[in-house]
Amino acid sequence: IGMVFQHFSLFEALTVAENIALSLDGAYNLAALSEKIAAVSASYGLKVDPKRWVHELSVGERQRVEIVRCLLQTPQLLVMDEPTSVLTPQ
Repeated sequence: IGMVFQHFSLFEALTVAENIALSLDGAYNLAALSEKIAAVSASYGLKVDPKRWVHELSVGERQRVEIVRCLLQTPQLLVMDEPTSVLTPQ
């Protein structure tokens, strides 16, 4: 089960890729993980730059990171608590 909460659970002192790596089992090569993040975000139309610092992201960009992080775990069930309330309509 994957869960995307309304409130963010990101560390601002880390990059997008580093934040996502924390939620995954095992050690990950950040370059390979960055490619996977880019592929998943593109396939769902959620533009996410894995190299950006979280403290530089807008609220909508942070929400996209939360969603992509959840999708990378390939859950059979995805539960979302108002995940699109801060996303732009595009």
